[in-house]
Amino acid sequence: DFDKLRCPSVMMEGVDLQPAFMTNFPSVNLYPGKVQQVREQIRFALFRQALFKIQNVEVTYMDECRDTRVLQRMVQGRGSISASLLDLRNPKDVELIRDELWTIDRCGQGAHYEVRFYKEGGDGFSAL
Repeated sequence: DFDKLRCPSVMMEGVDLQPAFMTNFPSVNLYPGKVQQVREQIRFALFRQALFKIQNVEVTYMDECRDTRVLQRMVQGRGSISASLLDLRNPKDVELIRDELWTIDRCGQGAHYEVRFYKEGGDGFSAL
């Protein structure tokens, strides 16, 4: 079932997920289909990475609620002060590219997660 997951279109909407190795070669523009495919693969990988992190938290609530978790909502976040303070410890080549608030239905109660996406160096991306 996990392979059937699809990344919601609102996730990272408007964010350019283009690694430096692609921008360094102007000839990449000759292959717009491949460029779009690479961007979607990065976006989906970030989606899965964020889901795994949320799943690691949700498993600690299984004694309280065994129902299936459902992703209800994704909106662009403003970023919390505590997360921004933690970002100060990041290396210079790590840049926040998007902050989102995800709501997971946990037995009728909304569990909110701040999901932050970073560009690391020229070609790396991560979710926290």
